[in-house]
Amino acid sequence: MKKLFPLLLFVLLFSMISCKKPSTTTNNNNIPSVPDSGMYISKQYNESQLTVLRNIAFSTRPNSGRQYTSDSTKGTDTLLSTLTLRLDIASAPNATASGKQPLIIFIHGGNFLAGDKENMEAEARTYATAGYVVATVNYRLTPDNETSTSTRIQAIIDATDDVMNAIRFLKKNASTYYIDTTRIATIGSSAGGGLSLINAIQYDDLLLTVSDYAGYSSKVQGAVSTGATLVETGINPTDFLNFDSFDTPVLLFHANPEDGYRHTTWIDNVIPTQTLINNSGNECIISPQPNLTHTVDMSVGGDYWNVTKDFFWKKLKLYGL
Repeated sequence: MKKLFPLLLFVLLFSMISCKKPSTTTNNNNIPSVPDSGMYISKQYNESQLTVLRNIAFSTRPNSGRQYTSDSTKGTDTLLSTLTLRLDIASAPNATASGKQPLIIFIHGGNFLAGDKENMEAEARTYATAGYVVATVNYRLTPDNETSTSTRIQAIIDATDDVMNAIRFLKKNASTYYIDTTRIATIGSSAGGGLSLINAIQYDDLLLTVSDYAGYSSKVQGAVSTGATLVETGINPTDFLNFDSFDTPVLLFHANPEDGYRHTTWIDNVIPTQTLINNSGNECIISPQPNLTHTVDMSVGGDYWNVTKDFFWKKLKLYGL
């Protein structure tokens, strides 16, 4: 059983680093049905047709102490005083200067101390071959980040800062990468799922984060998560998150009844997360995974695609393309 003091410290620290975010609204009425196949719904291109750009730098940050940006660069990154954050992009022939396409940003997991953008490359490629522009991003990883509550929180803040700046970078450079900035979504797995959720609810305004791209918001039109929630035992998320009707809609996949890795449950964690989001006037759709799973494959055409494609069809307004 967790001690009360670290939980109270967690709440107090997060209440100090959040503030109110700007309001925007959307309206989704009279939406046509999702087709069974076609652009954005099923495979349209072969992987050999994709344009792939690797290791694009989008931000630099001081190394606060033995941090690194991926498993593959850990050995060198930990020795550096400044870290360079990078992302990969893949797109199909339909992405052109006159034909900008929806963007899906993939955020890997690893408990904020492990992982690499390449971990989600295979899933991302299935979206690229369906006609989306896709990006897989790295973010700062912090070793031993569960040794204290303050270290854990800072690790999450650093990771959130990087993901937000990746989104802003992609928006600023939309003409270069043929991105439709009105149709952007995030998909996160495990820790990446948590980052997808945090950006959905608390985009742009964590006080210990800094935008590298003035005038560009990290808000997206849809956020998908597998293996994460916003509710933890003994912690009131409303003490550190502002839930508003104009936040990004959420699609949350989670094991039912219990996550086999984090041991979060459908009743104690998933339902309360959904309630907080829905009661604000925003929308959180929840979809069950098998009991004791942690994350699931989010690929186009996979076991969870029917729910995901319906979400993207509506939230990214794919019916208008």
